[in-house]
Amino acid sequence: MEKVAKKTDYYQKLTTSINKDISGYSLGSNVPKEALGNVVSVQVVEDNVNNYFKAIYKPGITYQFSGADELKTAMIDKIMAHANEKQVPIHSKESVAALADKGVDIFTGYVKLPYLVQFGQKLMNYKAMLTGSIFLTGLISALIAVFLLVTLRGYRHRLLRFLSYSFIAGGLMGIIIPAYLLVKDVFHYINIRNQAMYEFLTTYIRSFLWMFIYIGVGLLILGILSAMFSERSRLELTR
Repeated sequence: MEKVAKKTDYYQKLTTSINKDISGYSLGSNVPKEALGNVVSVQVVEDNVNNYFKAIYKPGITYQFSGADELKTAMIDKIMAHANEKQVPIHSKESVAALADKGVDIFTGYVKLPYLVQFGQKLMNYKAMLTGSIFLTGLISALIAVFLLVTLRGYRHRLLRFLSYSFIAGGLMGIIIPAYLLVKDVFHYINIRNQAMYEFLTTYIRSFLWMFIYIGVGLLILGILSAMFSERSRLELTR
């Protein structure tokens, strides 16, 4: 996820959205946008997003906001500096603190997305199922290959032909469905308002599907090579 986040410039775009919402909310308290326009840094967003990713994928790890106190202090300092510069009276320190707490809530609302947890868990389940299927298929194919190797003995070309069928079938399974989903661009209809999150999730899904396609292409190549060696072995027997 971190690689995709960097690829889509997710951290920078999310930082822009957070700062925009915080400064927009502050307008209701007569604090201009420019006063809190860049109160959240990209590094803080990146650290917290990465921590949240780890909490999604690693059981037992709980996400905790890193830098909450620093963000509150930065907001309060910026608000007080603006008030002193513009000679604007402050109603109470409690109201300023409440505004800073709201800024933290806005920040965590962007980072801790419930559907991102569900999305990550489903991908983990799919990955586990895929790994298990590949392992089981490989084990069965290996057992059959050993059995044929022992029973066929001089007919190695038949073993290679069986392997080519298996590789080609597996390759086609890994290519057709992901390629269909990519061509149809079904992710275009995902209803996510935040553009940064939309680009991040769709890119992550596409990279996940491309992984299947790469595996499928690799299996196809193995299948073709097995078929070529099978034919070569058959021709050697007929000479």
